[in-house]
Amino acid sequence: MDSDAVVSVPTLVRLLDDTTANQIAAGEVIERPSSVVKELVENAIDAGATRVEVELSDGGKRRIVVRDNGSGMGREDAVLSLQRHATSKIRTADDLFAITTLGFRGEALPSIASVCDFHLLTKRPADDAATELLVRGGDMAWVRDAGGADGTQITVENLFFNTPARLKFLKTTQTELNHATELLHRLTLCYHGTAFRLVHDGYEVYAYPGATDPRHALAAVWGRDSAREMVPFRYDSPAIRIHGFVSKPSLSKATRSSQATFVNGRFVRS
Repeated sequence: MDSDAVVSVPTLVRLLDDTTANQIAAGEVIERPSSVVKELVENAIDAGATRVEVELSDGGKRRIVVRDNGSGMGREDAVLSLQRHATSKIRTADDLFAITTLGFRGEALPSIASVCDFHLLTKRPADDAATELLVRGGDMAWVRDAGGADGTQITVENLFFNTPARLKFLKTTQTELNHATELLHRLTLCYHGTAFRLVHDGYEVYAYPGATDPRHALAAVWGRDSAREMVPFRYDSPAIRIHGFVSKPSLSKATRSSQATFVNGRFVRS
């Protein structure tokens, strides 16, 4: 045998530690600040929130705050929500066939918390005190009782501080802000009864008060003139229900940029 030959040593199989596993999962779920906003706002909607406020600093690259008036969590659930595959939305695989919530995997919060400084303040209406906790890069720093309003507030700072490769691929502040704004526009169209507000670097960028009439959502996103030219349609059968609005020919465009399709409350891009 050639003495200079390289001998291949079999690689040992090892279990990934929780922090590494969560960071890998974060790469699948969290691509940019608007990904964080999406997961947190959808959680707020699932919690029955009628008002959701989003605050961004530097397009969300420096700071993201999502505040809602939903059902909130007790201390035990708040701590458990930071563990992978911990969810209140399904119990068995059969539940997936009748899922009515936007989230169900139990990966969003631990994935986000693994790549940032993650601060959670949450309170149920029946509780005397709120629960406050801080997670740094996936490691729980502390949990304590605190004062707070009913609902949940999550603050994400220093996103991707421990995954520099992802941090490097973030775009300009304006581009990241545009992604977050587009996200809230889509959610407005589908959840027109919920009030949404977006603030960037202290300035209000978008505000929608919530309304029972979906035309108010159309006007908030596409303007009043366009909303007036939209025609409602509806189809119901035992197997499927389809409803929405379609524009008159006078509003036709060469691209699909102003089209929005939702299936079971989820935006479908193509």
